[in-house]
Amino acid sequence: MNPAVIGVFIPIVAILAGVCAGMFALFINYRQRVTRAELRHRERLAAIEKGLELPPDPPDVDPRERDDGRYLRNGLVLVAVGLSVTAALMSLPEQVPFLFGLIPAAIGLAELIYYFARTRMRRRESTPPATT
Repeated sequence: MNPAVIGVFIPIVAILAGVCAGMFALFINYRQRVTRAELRHRERLAAIEKGLELPPDPPDVDPRERDDGRYLRNGLVLVAVGLSVTAALMSLPEQVPFLFGLIPAAIGLAELIYYFARTRMRRRESTPPATT
């Protein structure tokens, strides 16, 4: 096969694989939500048939909202990547705008600030107010 044709197919296959992976992830997430809803429905029907009190509905919480550590992890990774890119661009002999590496570092810094502010706010909410 001609190398030029292979060079054209590589990005096409990569894009299609990425789209298929995203669609597969959406499908798996959908199936999990449907299965959870079916199980909750069966549980409620069984409780009604037995005359028991209905169990309360579980709160619909996005699993990503519960994981506060992801902000810390993402912030640290982005700061490290941004500083590494900046250092790499500064070491090049040509006149390259090295400040572009500070963009991911700034995003990472924002994630770190958000993580620490959220942690402080949750700590303040969980601490009972001092009575004098």
